[in-house]
Amino acid sequence: MIKALALDMDGTLVDSERTHWEAWRVSCINHGVKPYVYEEFVRFVGVSDESMADEIIELNHLTIRVVDLVSEKQQTYLQLIPQIKLLPGVKTVLQRFQHRYRLAITSSSPRIEILRILEHHGLTGFFELVVGGDMVERKKPEPDIYVLATRLLNLLPEECVAFEDSQSGLQAAKTAGLFAVAIPHGLSEGHDFRRADLVVSQIDEVNDDLLNTLEYTK
Repeated sequence: MIKALALDMDGTLVDSERTHWEAWRVSCINHGVKPYVYEEFVRFVGVSDESMADEIIELNHLTIRVVDLVSEKQQTYLQLIPQIKLLPGVKTVLQRFQHRYRLAITSSSPRIEILRILEHHGLTGFFELVVGGDMVERKKPEPDIYVLATRLLNLLPEECVAFEDSQSGLQAAKTAGLFAVAIPHGLSEGHDFRRADLVVSQIDEVNDDLLNTLEYTK
């Protein structure tokens, strides 16, 4: 029986990828590095900030540590949060399920970023649990975030459904044993979503009937 929904943040609940790109542009310019154009940046959808910082440092022979470059980028990103918009259907689906399932955020983003976005959009009260990438040793595509979330919820993986927009997020959820709903968008439509239990074009397409279908086909 499905008891909880675990939702990714970037690209699933909010349209934040361009804001991440803007924050990285500022960091690159501050270090005298040619910034990525947006078309180059999109290959990092679903990839951790640490991985991107590592590439920037290595390719440009910078001496800054990964953790410090990520911190610099985050400070800019936090200032830009007011420009981040909710994706279509998000409030509808949260209101639809808030009294039927336990709701959690399961994102590779640092917890402070998640909380700031939720607060900005007035969504904090919908979620019982917020798990960020800084709470685990390994981020997506590794399953650690979902393993921690199910443990903190005191639920079995098969009692939870993950909502993801990227291949790496889907891999993390399925490796952890959860059901998974994939919601591809323009930046991730080329990702491999064959492991998804359900693929929809917009989050509010998911209803009780579809969730019940997942439950009975495990």
